[in-house]
Amino acid sequence: MSISVLVVVYNQSLDDIACLDAALDAPQVSQVVVCDNSTIANDNEARAAERGVTFVSMGGNKGLPVAYNAGVERCRGDVVCVFDDDTAVGADYFEAVEALWESDGAWDIALPLVMAGEDVLSPSTFDGLRSRPFSDAGEIAGARDISGINSGMVVRRAAYSKVRYCEDLFLDLVDHRFLQDAKESGLRVVYLEGPVLRQSYSLESDDADAALARLRIFSRDARAFYSGSLARVVYCRAMLLARRAKLAVRYRSPRFLWSS
Repeated sequence: MSISVLVVVYNQSLDDIACLDAALDAPQVSQVVVCDNSTIANDNEARAAERGVTFVSMGGNKGLPVAYNAGVERCRGDVVCVFDDDTAVGADYFEAVEALWESDGAWDIALPLVMAGEDVLSPSTFDGLRSRPFSDAGEIAGARDISGINSGMVVRRAAYSKVRYCEDLFLDLVDHRFLQDAKESGLRVVYLEGPVLRQSYSLESDDADAALARLRIFSRDARAFYSGSLARVVYCRAMLLARRAKLAVRYRSPRFLWSS
């Protein structure tokens, strides 16, 4: 069993990837692939060559799904482990992936426990409209139909012959769409018990301009994700209206109310 680790970076140094050292040190990992969506000059390609990392320049920010799909094309391991650049991981994670591979369990995709402070960030439940976190990690093992975030996700490379990342999206809801499509394709999603990943995660922003730009990206992705039925479109409109109103109050600015 060999693992390919896949990370997408954006305007960040390759050396700042939180999982990089652990991945390069893990005997189970045969390859680290970094796709760079950066829009500013950096030395990531040179640093990747020095550290033995497969580097893919995206030539600008092409969006998360496009970068993921480009990275998957370069992955050669039996398993692809996907990480955000700010997710810390230990050797126990790669050991758990190896144990899962060698087990008799039926699986195609596995989701580890990812914590943001004291809160369970992933896995979660997802009913097609809303993602709901588990209140306690102990609830996850017996849960059915789990969803979760991209970071830490374990994917049999063979599964990518049935499902790819949806390029109609740019940044948000990519994980839930991928898992939704995977389940519809008959792939099996399970919980990877054991390792605990830590991630810095916040929806807060101290800058109104940055928050507005982020809202516009989310709004575009949400409209794409929730298309397909009247109920989903109505839910999306209501959800976006509530989010705009909340941000308008937080930043004391009406700009959020008419943001596209």
